[in-house]
This record gives sequence, C-alpha cells and structure tokens, in this order.
Amino acid sequence: MSSQSPGFSRRALMVAALAGTTAALTATSPAGALTNGFTFQGENRLRGTPRGQLPTWWGTSGALEGFLGQHASTAQRRVIDLYVSSTQKTFQVHAYRLGHYAGLGQRLVWSSPVTPARVQAPAAVHPVTRTVSCDWKISLRVDTSAWPEGFYYLVLSAPGAQAHLIPLVVESASLAGKAVVVFNDLTMQAYNHWGGASLYTGVAGSAARRSLKVSFDRPYGNPAVFEIYNAPLIRTAETITDGRVSLGYTTEARLAGSPALLVGSAALLFSGHSEYWTAGMRRSVETARDTGTNVVFFGANNVYWRARTEPTALGSDRLVVCYRNPVLDPLASAHPELATTRWRDAPHPEPECSLTGSMYGDLGAQGTFTVTDPGFFAFQGTGVRRGTVFPGLVAGETDADSRSVSQPRNLLIFSHSPSQGVYRARGWSDGSIYTVKSGAAVINLASTNWLPAQQDPAVPARSRAFAAQVTRNIITATAQGPLARRYRWPAV
Repeated sequence: MSSQSPGFSRRALMVAALAGTTAALTATSPAGALTNGFTFQGENRLRGTPRGQLPTWWGTSGALEGFLGQHASTAQRRVIDLYVSSTQKTFQVHAYRLGHYAGLGQRLVWSSPVTPARVQAPAAVHPVTRTVSCDWKISLRVDTSAWPEGFYYLVLSAPGAQAHLIPLVVESASLAGKAVVVFNDLTMQAYNHWGGASLYTGVAGSAARRSLKVSFDRPYGNPAVFEIYNAPLIRTAETITDGRVSLGYTTEARLAGSPALLVGSAALLFSGHSEYWTAGMRRSVETARDTGTNVVFFGANNVYWRARTEPTALGSDRLVVCYRNPVLDPLASAHPELATTRWRDAPHPEPECSLTGSMYGDLGAQGTFTVTDPGFFAFQGTGVRRGTVFPGLVAGETDADSRSVSQPRNLLIFSHSPSQGVYRARGWSDGSIYTVKSGAAVINLASTNWLPAQQDPAVPARSRAFAAQVTRNIITATAQGPLARRYRWPAV
C-alpha cells in the first residue's frame, strides 16, 4: 500500500481526537473495577468527557513525547512502563477510554501526578536496517489494574509543549466468547516515521533509504492513524445495547506473539487497515476461523505484507521486519514461507484473498457504495434495495472480486461499487462474504473509508447512519457464534 490517506476530513477527525496531561514510580488510580462484572454497555452509561476539553492537535516534536514498554496492559502484566522525553521540567498524563458515552466519545479514567521530566538520549539508527530506536529510562510505571478494559489514549501534557498521544489497549483477561476488536499496531508501526524513517521512506523521503525493520521502542510520529482507523470502530461498537454482545480488546502484535489468545473467541473485528501480518498471526486467525470464529475486515488492503517480528531489549515482538524483496531477506532461501514479501508473491505465494475474500486492488480511490444484494443480513433495518447508493463510504484503498483461483469458491458480493483510483480509472470496491465448514463467516467491507466516514461530518449524514447501522448489525450477529448456523448461503 502507499502512504496516501483515505477520503476523510483530517480536521474533522483531529477535532474528534482527545486530550491530556505520568512519572519512575508506580502510579495507581481508583478508576473502577476491571474484569469481574465489566460490560461495555455498563461502562458507557458512565459520564463521558466532552471533546472540547481535549487537544485538537498532537505534538510529535522533541518537546514532549513518549512510548510504552509493552504492547498492551495484559492480565499477566497490568503495570505499564512509560518512557517519556521532554524539554520541559514536568509532565502529566491523562488516560481516556474510548467509547460512545452518550455521543461524547471518551471518558477520563485516570490522571497522573505532575512528574519530573528530562531530555532522554538521542535515538539510535542501525547502520544496516536503518531501524530507529530509543534507549530511554523508564519515566513512570502506571498501574492499570483498576481500569476498565478497552482502547485508550494516554495523553502527555506539559506547560509550553503540545500534547502527545500514546495509544494503549487494556486487554481483556479472556477473549473467549467475545467479539474481539483488534488495534492495528503492527500496521501503525510500519507507517511510523518518528526519527525520520518508516517501512516506506527514510531520510528526505527516500524510498531507497527506508527502514527494513521498525521498532516499537520509539514514540509514534503518526498518532492520527489511531483516531482514523480504530476510534470509529470502538465508538460505533459501543453503541450496541444488545446484552448478548460482549466485546474483547487486543492488538495485532499481541496476536502475533500469543496465538492462543484467540481460542474460543466468537469474532475477530479488524479495523480500517490491517496490512502487516506475520505468518503466525495469519495461521492463528485461519485456525480460529476454521474452528468457528467469525472474521470481519472493516476496511481494505488487509493481510497485504508478510512481516516478521523480532525482540528488542524491552521484550518480544518489538521489531516489525519487512524487507519486501526476497533478495534482501536473509531468511527467504531457507524459509520461503517466512519471506517478507507481499503475501501474493513468490517465493511462497498465499494471496490474501484466500482469507479476506475480496482482494486489494486500488489506492487513492473515490467511489459510491452501491448495494447489489439487499438480502445481505447486515442490511436489515436499513431499507436498501438493489442499486441503492451511499456517497462517501468508498474512498482511499479498496478491495475487489479478484476472480483468483485462491479466492473462496462460495464468495458472495453484497456491494459492487464503482470507483476510480490510481491504478484503475474504472475499478470496483466489492464488499464480500464467504463461509467455511465450521460455520464461521469472513466479511470484508472493501474500503478503508468505511470506518473513518462514520465520524466525518463531510460525509452525508444518511451515509454515516447507514454505515454505522451495518457495522452494528455485523458485530451483533458475529458475536453470537458461527454465522452460517443462523443465515443460509451456498454450500461450502
């Protein structure tokens, strides 16, 4: 995929983002019970925090920035190591949980004490892989054991500096029986240009000087991606009032390193763009699907690059490896199944459509979502007919019916939307669904703008309402277990 942004209003999304104001002692808070008795429905009945109290722009300069020492707050490790560097004397952290909260969108769960700050060591750059990483000291240990599970913004603030955003997931103690929302942190890290290099570009924007490995041991230089691709899914999902729906929360990196997490989950919900997948992550998701877990891609250009993860001094799975060219990858000859190429390419091709259904086809696209199968279960209650159109939902990157031999034979297209992009003057975005013998279904919405559009006021209100209702319908249905046990499709 390119680094081109999808069709969303940047200002609108950043205004929808959040605010804030942590230290190396351990800070705790009386935030309310985690685990026992938690439901996202009950959590969202609590009073939210108005967005007007939050910053509209996130700083990524040396004045104030930080990163986490682990991928998530987990049942095994609820105390989070926070690394902060600042030119200011003190800093503070506010933790906001994302949700619906009567339309406010977030709730302030915790605030740290004012904490002494310092300028940490400059970043190091590996001479061969051009990996940017930070050997910093821990600034604060944050005890999240009393926080409700879910997606969070940790917002750093300091007098005289722009607020800085760090995404955090307080992972569910168990994902069994839940519809699991997955933060796209491997993908977000691939695009992270903090320190001057990402998996796309290096110094002065040169693709030839891009990183071959990128590290989680550094701040995010692209925090808006969290708001663009993850926040809309959480905020829409947590409007569901059906008490039978239980949500779980985790990250791509956690799935890559802990495949057993998925055992018994009802559904996996991938946000607007989940592009970088390790072989282990793909195998674990396919195994979950084949044993009854529904899989939903609320976007496009998913499962595109085969990546690997490697450890750093701070822990496992802290490096995202993607050489892109098998000639450069030292493992490609001995282990072609691990070669960091596109999944569809040699030396071990496994086209993404064998998992995702529709297959990545275009970027920079603009189109109009067009219903072709009004009987598709997720259109229930929307009043659509064949040919009903919704402007604003097809934009950015798109997936289409590839007609590949790797594509599931029982793939059904529920939306066939004309679009125009960089690669195709006359292309398509094809929403699709297929089922497997376990009864599980795989659904692909086929546009990276499906989720961002839901909180973009530039998109017509009718389109936003439709997308939100379809999203809720999908989550509600997939959360009940193998979809084919309740809806009929052609035989597998």
